[in-house]
Amino acid sequence: MQVSSNQVPRFENADKVVHFVAFFVLALTFHRAFPIPIWAALIVLTLYGVAIEWVQGMLPYRSASVGDLVADAAGASTYYAWAYWGFRRNQSRQKKKAK
Repeated sequence: MQVSSNQVPRFENADKVVHFVAFFVLALTFHRAFPIPIWAALIVLTLYGVAIEWVQGMLPYRSASVGDLVADAAGASTYYAWAYWGFRRNQSRQKKKAK
């Protein structure tokens, strides 16, 4: 699949932003579907990113990218950091209400 000239990213490394957002949303969905420890979820999602990059590296007209993998892992990690922070904040508020 070729990218047409009117679909060229507006800035350099725009695909990294897309990878970050995609894995942020994937982590959110994964978290809702599978209530497993954060460390396990991050391993699964990172391995999924590795698998995607490995497959891309084997396809013609595609290439694997460590930068894409880093963006994938960063997106998933950011979601789980945000979710953990929100959980801790919610616990703190509930303790204050209980007093």
